[in-house]
Amino acid sequence: MNEPLDTTPIQKRLRDQVPGLIGGVGGAAEYGAVKSIRDYRPGSAYVVLAAERNPNSPDSPEGNRRRGVNQALCTFGVITVSRNARGRTGDEVMQEMRPLIGAVRTALIGWTPGKPIQPITWLQGDVMEYDANTLLWIDVFTTTHYFGGTA
Repeated sequence: MNEPLDTTPIQKRLRDQVPGLIGGVGGAAEYGAVKSIRDYRPGSAYVVLAAERNPNSPDSPEGNRRRGVNQALCTFGVITVSRNARGRTGDEVMQEMRPLIGAVRTALIGWTPGKPIQPITWLQGDVMEYDANTLLWIDVFTTTHYFGGTA
């Protein structure tokens, strides 16, 4: 199978492991359908595949070259949403967001979505967007999957 990384198992993992995601878990289509930061549901998350690349390309020093097996280093983001209508500072909404961010990281770091995918690794987290009371936070993760042969 030569398809890109399927993020639906990651979405399911978040639904099953993070009870704080009361607004639901979606993918890139659901994320892209929202037109304004105020329209995001608090307590929701979106799993979005950002990039895939071959770490064994001639210009890359990483990885081992295996005959007949392609390796894709996949980067994906989990965007979480929090809202604090009571306060007016980023500190207050971030205070509410911290446990949700921690639960998402706990659910994914080191977890293996299935063969032929490697365990998930965390890369970074950052504020994506913020208005007076809604915060979008992104955690960026990476994993490797194999196709075109057996891993």
